[in-house]
Amino acid sequence: MSSPLHQNPLYLAKEAQQMAAKADGTDCKVFQKVALISLCVTAAAGASQIFLQLWKELRRKDDRERGGRGR
Repeated sequence: MSSPLHQNPLYLAKEAQQMAAKADGTDCKVFQKVALISLCVTAAAGASQIFLQLWKELRRKDDRERGGRGR
């Protein structure tokens, strides 16, 4: 078994969903919320990576069109 410090949000979501399937009542809801939050964190991280790469590419393209001024 690996250390809990090296787990990613998708692993946490999977584990929380498995625990929710075995839990009752409010515990089930808590585990489902943990899974949902973990999936949202993963989606936000992925989206931010995509937007960051697009932003860098657009800035590079703009610098090339301007002739590299400012360097």
